[in-house]
Amino acid sequence: MRKDQIFQQIDAAIVEDEREVRDGLRYLVGHDPRIRIFSAFANAEEFILYLKSHAEPDIVLMDIHLPGMSGIEATKILQIEHPCMIILMLTIFEEEEKILDSIKAGAKGYILKNSKPEILVEQIVSAKNEGSPISPGAARYILNEIKRENIDLKPCNYHLTSREKEVLKDIVDGLTYKESAEEHHIAGSTAKKHILHLYQKLNVSSKAEIVRKAITEKLI
Repeated sequence: MRKDQIFQQIDAAIVEDEREVRDGLRYLVGHDPRIRIFSAFANAEEFILYLKSHAEPDIVLMDIHLPGMSGIEATKILQIEHPCMIILMLTIFEEEEKILDSIKAGAKGYILKNSKPEILVEQIVSAKNEGSPISPGAARYILNEIKRENIDLKPCNYHLTSREKEVLKDIVDGLTYKESAEEHHIAGSTAKKHILHLYQKLNVSSKAEIVRKAITEKLI
């Protein structure tokens, strides 16, 4: 079997103003055969202009703190013009307020710039499949803040069972299906089944979507 039959290469773009960081990410991420560095840009304006005449990448690694248009402002625009493109924010520290603003803007998660190369790569691959790179601590912060902001909103009713609500909370808290199964003393296959039902009932196709829906619609 040929290599291209085993996996489909992920096209990734980098938007980072610091050249050393940009070049470092390009080397570290592009070194993995599963990922092809689509292109790299020093600012958001350049990237947005580029997309007007070129195909979009699968994933964008977007620095939060960019000169001129910020990464968050760019994400808002890109989510409207290129809704299928996955945006992951780049940050040095877990800036919870900025991460919250990024998720609201449409980012699927964030990546720490100083992460180990293998972690960087796995987070990108995970995001392309269904994941949403975000720490449990940041997820809880986002949940609490959006709940506070939407305190007067009535939760939507998707007729979730009590167990599905428990599993949904686990997803928002960053637990894997195995950890959720252990938490509730159920089989891994049962936890997977609950997650599938959640995806169907909430009409979502990724972990990022289900987390965002759970938070914004006050489902937990």
